Amino acid sequence: MEYAEFEAEYKRVSEVILNGRGGRDLTADVARLRVLAAQIDDEDDREDALLEVSGIEYVLAQGPGEPPTENILQARKAYAEADRNDGTPAERLARAEQGIQALMRIQNATPDEKAAIGSMEHTLRMLAGALRLVAADHLAQTAE
Repeated sequence: MEYAEFEAEYKRVSEVILNGRGGRDLTADVARLRVLAAQIDDEDDREDALLEVSGIEYVLAQGPGEPPTENILQARKAYAEADRNDGTPAERLARAEQGIQALMRIQNATPDEKAAIGSMEHTLRMLAGALRLVAADHLAQTAE
């Protein structure tokens, strides 16, 4: 399995979480993500995907009764902006890189917050890497 297949499911589950879950139980979704992550062919991509699943598990472990901290709200806002799908590959890459920088600037995070923020940052780094390839390919095609 390719990482991109996992990423599509990961984004779907992440969106549900970012939008407040609406009382939805995501236990089966997370279990499915873990199975998908374990099936990724590339070892580095597989490890990255498993780390992302761990990040989701952390967020869900916080429970619906505990409101997110200011740091987590700030991180979610930066992540959501950076992960938007609109625009050219170069515009999307610039947003992803800005999101990475915004997440790195979050100060005074607790160890648990750092883990969740680190997971978001890691996902944006993966996105930026993929967008660099797409942007370079797009540039090469327009130069021909």
